[in-house]
Amino acid sequence: MAAEPAGTTTSVEAILAATRAVIAEQGPGKVTMSAIASAAGVSRPTLYRWFPTKDHVLAALSDYESRLFETRLQALVDAERTPARRLDAALRFLVTYLDGLMGPNPIAADPAFALANLAASLGPQTTTFARLVGDALDRVPAVQAGRLTRDQAADILMRLAISNYLLPHPDQEELVANIRGFAGLPRRSITRAAG
Repeated sequence: MAAEPAGTTTSVEAILAATRAVIAEQGPGKVTMSAIASAAGVSRPTLYRWFPTKDHVLAALSDYESRLFETRLQALVDAERTPARRLDAALRFLVTYLDGLMGPNPIAADPAFALANLAASLGPQTTTFARLVGDALDRVPAVQAGRLTRDQAADILMRLAISNYLLPHPDQEELVANIRGFAGLPRRSITRAAG
């Protein structure tokens, strides 16, 4: 992707968000540049100015999704003052972020692509989660006892989020409560934002 002049970030983000929506609906193999341009509400020349090929769009999409994960999680943990509240907000985020990012069922459109995308994002997002949540992960009983590191606890929590996305729990609030209990928090929310 070319460097973005001032004021174009919104257009590029609109293109990438639209690409995700088109992929969720059609699968990446059937996505065309025309479909992306139409979904993003931009002309094809504008699309080609930023992304000369579909492969360029797909590569940029991965970076875009990593940035979204980080900025959304950062905003949540920054809003909380105590480690327990940061962890609580981060756990709710983990249970819900994939639905908002990828939509309700991108697996149906192209299972191989969706699973590869989830697998490729796991490592970087786990690292981001561990870094941003930081000392709040020390509240996890297995971390307190020295049986897990913060990074290992973050990995388990990320894998729980992905497994919930692939096989959704019938009651999301119950799942969040269960994860809170696993993480050494009260089963009821303690964050203002999570309510």
